[in-house]
Amino acid sequence: MLARYFQRFFITGPLGLWILSAVFLVDLSKVSAVDRLQVHLRGETVILRGRLLDSGDPDTLLLLHEDNQLQKISGQNVLKRENDKTDFKFASREKIIESLRLEFGKNFNIHQTAHYIVCFNTVPEYAKWVGTLLERLHRAYYAYWGKRRGDLQSVADPLVVIVHKNQSSFSRYVEGDLGVSSEFIPGYYNQESNRINLYDLSRLTERQEKMKAQGSRPGTSAQQIRRVLNHPTAERNVATIIHEGTHQLSFNSGMIRRLSYTPLWLSEGMAIYFEAPDLSHAVGWSAIGSVNQYHLKQFQQLVKTGRLLELEDLLSSDEVFRSSETVRAAYAQSWALNYFLQKTRPEQYRSFVKMQRLHAPLSEVPAKQRLSMFISAFGSGLSELEKDLLNYVQRLK
Repeated sequence: MLARYFQRFFITGPLGLWILSAVFLVDLSKVSAVDRLQVHLRGETVILRGRLLDSGDPDTLLLLHEDNQLQKISGQNVLKRENDKTDFKFASREKIIESLRLEFGKNFNIHQTAHYIVCFNTVPEYAKWVGTLLERLHRAYYAYWGKRRGDLQSVADPLVVIVHKNQSSFSRYVEGDLGVSSEFIPGYYNQESNRINLYDLSRLTERQEKMKAQGSRPGTSAQQIRRVLNHPTAERNVATIIHEGTHQLSFNSGMIRRLSYTPLWLSEGMAIYFEAPDLSHAVGWSAIGSVNQYHLKQFQQLVKTGRLLELEDLLSSDEVFRSSETVRAAYAQSWALNYFLQKTRPEQYRSFVKMQRLHAPLSEVPAKQRLSMFISAFGSGLSELEKDLLNYVQRLK
């Protein structure tokens, strides 16, 4: 699922404004004083407090808020800017939870883990399972990149995950982000809110409500989660959680900078590389880098029917992800390319990923530069690399 850029506004007082926007990786040692902006916004004059960060767009300011979210502000709407000299501090976990309770109301509950806050209206067992999956991913993610000298930063603040009991609940909340496409999307990571939004494809909450109405007990936590993993949607359910969790970690650990240019073949292919389910495992996922059988079959079918995208098209533009005619091929080939490069050219892959961190947020990178960056990391022989890729992936099982 594309890691999305969206913005939602919540007025909390005559001069206060909560902005659910992108979290941008910040060197916390350089974050000190608070910036205070007087801004004309939607017919009102509001006061915003946070920390201004560098922007690649001279007409747009980026303001980091205490809840570790980033707001894009048009420069022409800024009436006054000053520094109030007080230290900038991120909100406590307790304050974030208080904000979530206010936003979502009494029908949602909170589950906490070491690195996550899960806000949910599912049965508690499902929310705890999501938290367990994400914590397992968190450990594996840092172990994986630690062995490969990924030079990551630790995630200092809790990451927020919203889990809905069904598509109806999900659609009501994300309609402003996704519109009618929410009908076809089981979850996504929002770069501007820094949240994962999901719903339970297995409909465990509704099934257990029906069981209770019939006088049956739902069983132990393990039994309930086994129902999730035995459901026909299990693979997609697990893959969605791990995929979006990988996006969230990548954009919070320094792997990729928020709101800056990152080729979609890299960010999406990396998330698919991590997501492969293992339904034989107690929680449905066991390790990073397993062959993704779904996308392998997609790739093999593309080869068989002669519908593979040109490698240069995949590398130089994200448009193949935005067309209904090419999006499936784009995802399958992005997984294959990431898998191939990580397995056969790990040093060059790591160098290429680090190269992406040099782009300022909101800056544009033209097609020629995108291609030259790839060539500088992996060499100029694209046709030879493409042949090696095909031969390698065709041998996978």
